Amino acid sequence: MNTSIKIKLLTALLVAATVAVIALYTENVRLRETAKPASSADASTKTKQNKGLASILNLSGKSEIESMREVLDFVDQMNPADARAVLESFNKLPQNAATDFAKKLVLARWAEANPAAALNWAKSRTLYDGRGAAMATVFETWAAKDPTAALAAVSQVDDAQARADIYQNIFARLAAANPAAALATLQKLPAGQQSLNAYGEVFYTWAMQDPKAAATAAQNLPPSLARNQAIQQLASGWAQTDPTAALAWANDLPAGNSRTDALMSALTAIATQDPKAGTTYLASLPNGPAKNSLLVNFATNWAASDPAAALAWTDKNTAGQMHDQAVQGILAQMSEADPAGAAAYLSQISLASVRDVALPQLASAWAQKDIQGALTWAQSLPKSDADARNQAIRNVVGTWSLTDPASAAAFVTTIPTDPNFRGMADAVVQNWANADPAAAFAWAQSLPSAGQGAQANAMRTALSTYANVDPQAALTLAEQATWSRATQPPLDPNAGIETKTMANILQAWSTQDGAAAAAHLADMPAGSLETSTARVVLSNWIAQDPQGASQVIDTMPASPARDSAITQLINVEGKNDLPTAFAWAGTISNGNAQNSAYNTVLQEWAKRDPTAASAAVQSANVSDAQRASMQRVIFQFSQTGAIKN
Repeated sequence: MNTSIKIKLLTALLVAATVAVIALYTENVRLRETAKPASSADASTKTKQNKGLASILNLSGKSEIESMREVLDFVDQMNPADARAVLESFNKLPQNAATDFAKKLVLARWAEANPAAALNWAKSRTLYDGRGAAMATVFETWAAKDPTAALAAVSQVDDAQARADIYQNIFARLAAANPAAALATLQKLPAGQQSLNAYGEVFYTWAMQDPKAAATAAQNLPPSLARNQAIQQLASGWAQTDPTAALAWANDLPAGNSRTDALMSALTAIATQDPKAGTTYLASLPNGPAKNSLLVNFATNWAASDPAAALAWTDKNTAGQMHDQAVQGILAQMSEADPAGAAAYLSQISLASVRDVALPQLASAWAQKDIQGALTWAQSLPKSDADARNQAIRNVVGTWSLTDPASAAAFVTTIPTDPNFRGMADAVVQNWANADPAAAFAWAQSLPSAGQGAQANAMRTALSTYANVDPQAALTLAEQATWSRATQPPLDPNAGIETKTMANILQAWSTQDGAAAAAHLADMPAGSLETSTARVVLSNWIAQDPQGASQVIDTMPASPARDSAITQLINVEGKNDLPTAFAWAGTISNGNAQNSAYNTVLQEWAKRDPTAASAAVQSANVSDAQRASMQRVIFQFSQTGAIKN
């Protein structure tokens, strides 16, 4: 099974599991409320609330499964009005799988009782505090109870990708109950809200229930990307239950991308269920790009069940670039199922086009199963093929550091003269810093300072990652560190390694607390890096707290930094208050920057209210030439002007 299909299936299983847990929980609550005497509820509630989440999530002497059972009881008895306080207490509780389970169920309980309030809380989370997952849980629960209201509320989500994901999840639930009705609901949404993934979910689910009805509905859609997505996912779903029928249907579609995608979906299933039928069908196709892409995909998927047969067939029936691509796909499958077999095959061929792609993939896949076996193999590769050997070793160490960074780091320190040293050190410290940034930084500091700039580069990587967890601590370590000068890696000529590290920390910090990060901008030496960092920090701060940011900017003395801050303020918040933005533009000291800021405001203002914009220009403290130029901008961008934009 190729990687993209695995990801899709795993994603589908995760979504299904989440939906099932929430649905099971909801039904469990309904049954208990129906069956339980009112008098017993109060006593039970008191007992279980007294136990508390802290003791439930403490795994001392019990398994996570036992803890999850207790979580179900706790949430069952929880007052939804207490959900906010419970959710905000989780950072102080033990962190484990049962904790994640509890967070999801507490939020689902709240969303069931008060979805609007639960959504507001979810939207207040940061990217690093599970915002996307929280919103998904709210909408999953809401859609089960009131899909119309849930769909209407999706427009409140400001992130386009998050909206698309939420629509996909909602329509997966709706389609499971009634795909025809789900399609009708989807088509009633405004065009900008009809995500392609939502169409895919509806038709994939429909095909599993009634493929012929789904096929009729898909072919009745008007020509569009949505129709293409529907046909592709329909074929994929149909092929799960009857790949032969799905292939026959796809084969009768009009020539084009939709037909090719549908055939690929059907052949993917046939490759593992009836490969002989697949090879017979492929042999009947005329040569061309469509056949080539189908063949490569078929061979790759066949290798999931019988790599030897897939290789033998590919060697016999393909040549040139098509052969190489098919072999690369087969070896990717073999690397996961039989890495030693893939290594043996690679040792017998000299095709650089295959080896250059397959060797790094094999190194990573093998290391996921057997670190020492993968490392022994990578080190045994011929030194005459230095690039391939080095890449394989780097990939093994990089994969190793994902699961056991301390051991990977210990290995790397034994080979300080290896040409891979700096690359391996950086990979290790990056992955280690995600789990334990303080330990990663301590190891980075211990690296030899001579040669390749590995020490300084690893220190910067560790602290930049640490900044996502505790920016103040990361900045303190950066200021206290001793940075090697003679062995720094190549960087911006206007900034040393300390400045580069500080820039990374402040930019990461500003996504969490723009004001705190901005307070340290003055500590950076002047230069191009300081300017670009200030731009990022101020943009994040203004988006978080425009009032607070503007008050501080107002106290800054006239300078390029203040001009840049005002420009950022106008760019981020100007559209929300055009008269105030216009006034801010007038305080910019640099003439060119001021003209640019005025134009930014006037282009938008002219579209909304050209009369008010013109009046503001007339009273502005500018030269006659500048005033005339500004009036031309208003005329060009106004709804009544000769040139409409």
